[in-house]
Amino acid sequence: MRIRYILLIAFALLFGSFMVFYGGYYLINPDMRGEEILANYGIPYPAVIAHRGSSIKAPESTASAYELARDTGSDYLEADVQRTRDGELIIFHDENLTRTSNVEEVFPDRAHLKVGDFTYEELKKLDFGSWFNEESRYASPEYEGEEILTLRELIQIAKEGDHTPGLILESKHPEKYPGIEAEIIEVLEEENWLDNPDLANLPQIEDIEKEFAPTIFFSFSPASLRSFKDLRPEIPRLLLINDNMIGRRNWQGWLERATEDDLAQGLGPKGFMSWPWHIAAAHEKELFVFPYTINELWQVKALARIHSSGYITDRPDVILEFLDRLPELPELPELVEESTH
Repeated sequence: MRIRYILLIAFALLFGSFMVFYGGYYLINPDMRGEEILANYGIPYPAVIAHRGSSIKAPESTASAYELARDTGSDYLEADVQRTRDGELIIFHDENLTRTSNVEEVFPDRAHLKVGDFTYEELKKLDFGSWFNEESRYASPEYEGEEILTLRELIQIAKEGDHTPGLILESKHPEKYPGIEAEIIEVLEEENWLDNPDLANLPQIEDIEKEFAPTIFFSFSPASLRSFKDLRPEIPRLLLINDNMIGRRNWQGWLERATEDDLAQGLGPKGFMSWPWHIAAAHEKELFVFPYTINELWQVKALARIHSSGYITDRPDVILEFLDRLPELPELPELVEESTH
């Protein structure tokens, strides 16, 4: 038994030494091909992606959150797309409505139902902002009564500011909404978003020869990404990863899945998976890496050191300030004391 413990300790020390050397090499010599890879797709480097809008300072997935993210200079607005019972494409993350609306007050007998079980008109009766005022130090009376946002309305928000961000759209729970990929593309085409020359060559990538990519599709579902690829293969796609236990072998598996049959051009792992050797291995396959959800300054600094391709964040203002790309901010709501609820 004693020999067994000695062998285990020796193996641990050997493995630890290997990881220090291996990881240290990439920390000292990070792979720097991310900018070139993004340039091939017309994506700014590093890309700052507002996760459900500026969702620390305003209620997530609402007009207020997206307008703030747009006006702070975010490169992309990230949004989860679902479908109502009567076929309207809406922007909403959760499976049900209880966390971010007053559905338990308005529809007490149906509060447990999925968002797709409600019609658009029923969702319009709900308040998607007041919950935020009970939890956040950025509470504001103007957030009371925030309405459900449609994909068409999100497109208009992106178009109407002094700065025009792109859209990163996730097909949320696509297995519950057959055909949603084609419907998303149809709306984008009808709103003159995909092929609008006014969206090309925006200032943030003026030195890149390829036109700005106004849209990126992403999903946890390979099947959904294949649908997007079949419909509009020229639009970049990103495969999201939610595996909490990931090593080099697992990462290699994700790389192979993304590159098989050109499924995706990028990977979206959780932040702690974005080791420098993982990023280097992705770049070797010509894939970019957008970690999520990067909200703390120390995370930004660490990922910047290893040349992350971009950042999916609830706090785009923090990252843009770090990158010295923050424009003059719009006036924000006055802070109030945090709720004691």
